[in-house]
Amino acid sequence: MTLLSPWSLAWLGLLVPLVVLYILKRRRETKVIGSTILWEQALRDLRAEKPWKRLIPQVSLLLQALAIIAGAIALARPAGIGGVPRGALVAVVIDSSASMAATYEGASRLSQAQEVATAVAESLPPGGRMMLIEAAREPSVLLPPTADRGSLQQAIDGLKVRGGSAALEAAVALAAERLRDAPEGSRVLLLTDAAEDGDVALDARVPVELRRVGGPDDAPVDNTAIVDADVRARPEEGADRADVFVRLERVGAEPVDVFVTASIEGREGVVASRRVTVEGDGTESVVMSANLPPDPNGNAAVVRVAISRAAGGAGMDDDLSLDDLAVVPSPGSRRLPVFLVGTAPTSVERVLRSDARVELFATTLARIEEREDEGPLDGLFIYTGDLPERPPPGDSVVIAPIADEVFEVRAGEEVASPRIVTWDEGDARLRFVNLSEVHFAAIRPLQGGAGRALVETDGGVALSSIQRPDGETTVLSFNPDRSDWPRQTSFVVFFRNLLERARNRRAAGGVAPGSLGEALRIAAADGEEVVVTTPSGDRTSAYSRGGVAVVPVVAEPGVYQVVAEGRPRHALRSLLDRSESNIRPRARFLEGGAATEGQLAEVEEHAESWPWIAGLLLLVLGLETWWATRRRATA
Repeated sequence: MTLLSPWSLAWLGLLVPLVVLYILKRRRETKVIGSTILWEQALRDLRAEKPWKRLIPQVSLLLQALAIIAGAIALARPAGIGGVPRGALVAVVIDSSASMAATYEGASRLSQAQEVATAVAESLPPGGRMMLIEAAREPSVLLPPTADRGSLQQAIDGLKVRGGSAALEAAVALAAERLRDAPEGSRVLLLTDAAEDGDVALDARVPVELRRVGGPDDAPVDNTAIVDADVRARPEEGADRADVFVRLERVGAEPVDVFVTASIEGREGVVASRRVTVEGDGTESVVMSANLPPDPNGNAAVVRVAISRAAGGAGMDDDLSLDDLAVVPSPGSRRLPVFLVGTAPTSVERVLRSDARVELFATTLARIEEREDEGPLDGLFIYTGDLPERPPPGDSVVIAPIADEVFEVRAGEEVASPRIVTWDEGDARLRFVNLSEVHFAAIRPLQGGAGRALVETDGGVALSSIQRPDGETTVLSFNPDRSDWPRQTSFVVFFRNLLERARNRRAAGGVAPGSLGEALRIAAADGEEVVVTTPSGDRTSAYSRGGVAVVPVVAEPGVYQVVAEGRPRHALRSLLDRSESNIRPRARFLEGGAATEGQLAEVEEHAESWPWIAGLLLLVLGLETWWATRRRATA
């Protein structure tokens, strides 16, 4: 038994003035009367020196005291919840996926889970301890086992929706590992909305109790979500003309009317809108035409797509707001400046010029260094001669290096006529690329732990990738003009993949893409402060360690403005996750390979006793009223 509102017991203090009223003597007024024969008793009271009289037990006093006690206990909300045996440890695992932001009867699912965790913390017996584990994309221990209720409450209150899916299996396994040597009676308490596809296998080494939040099984759900958004250019109608593609999905039995609007981030007004009806549990695709001009500084637009309920339209209130907004780069931001530093191979330059979304600039390393005071260039750099001391931010390509050191890898002695052995088909740059019939005249095999081999030959690595927090460098250890690769379709596909990869990174704002609620990873010099402004205007900062600043953010869709090393950047975050937008409980929990129905101990709902006590209060008040108004028997 626990009290959900223990401070309400302070109402018991009303017992003090109640008793005082019964022992305090009455104050009488002076009246002129004809005789005092019938007033002797009253005169004796007036002559008494003490203002108090002896407390005489009375039925009315008892009834009124019972009314105050019952009312205070009812306001304290006594409730029963699964208790923790003396000295045992309970590991509370809380789901923090995006669907936990959905609301039920005005409260989010996460807040409901926090209430349960708080009740468990307050019901810890002497010697009992509790630990808190967050089930996000990567599970983590928020608080090790402790009996300190203040620390527990602080950790529980600090829980936020992280976005994306939750690794429930891994989180329960982590909790089971920590409980391996715990005293008998210890258990794992999993708090989740079960809004996940497929089976969830729970660790069977320790007792696991499942508590689903978000209302009863038959509770109606209502959510209309943006599950996909894209913007594509329409050059035949003008340089700034584009189509906005939006895909909506409905989770709910009833149809709903919504407005779909598109606007440009940071600018007033709507550039396109459409009213659509989404059928119950159905999908709807919307295409809107819009003008998306760049700003006065030539910066391309970020398109903000939002949905809202149409006035007077059908449908209930939306349960999840995180998927009602999406931000996507405009086609203008996909124009990629490419800087040819040195004399590029003819075959490479020909492929670059064939891409209509590439702006090609021929330059030298000296010219780039001369204009550094005007600010760093933003685009894809292709080096075919001298190299800078450090790679530029973003993406770069090194072709046929002449130096022995290529940033963080070494180029060995030339090897003639190597034969390709294998290539990494899983890498996006080699998507749809077949190198089985490609022959090189010579390569300089790449060596060094910093590079990841993409293409290997019997003479060494021919193509390598150097990953950095702010971009990547692709190194071709050969001259494509001295091979038969340019005569094959795969050559064009490879460079188009390179351009698309660099274009996507640049359109994303220069910050590594990530899921909603995931910490921003921003490249900056060691010790440099990175300042982030969230879509709602809150500011947060972090210092770079090892060349990367990790800035935790809450699950909030929109554009995050970033300032690092004096250079403005931005990060785009949207939910766009059909699984998380489907807020219905549908996961099946397994323990030891079998379904948990009837096997897992379900944590009981709060069995609150205050209605019974409130009923007792009404009964006592009724008795007191009857007692006070009864007719006294006369002799």
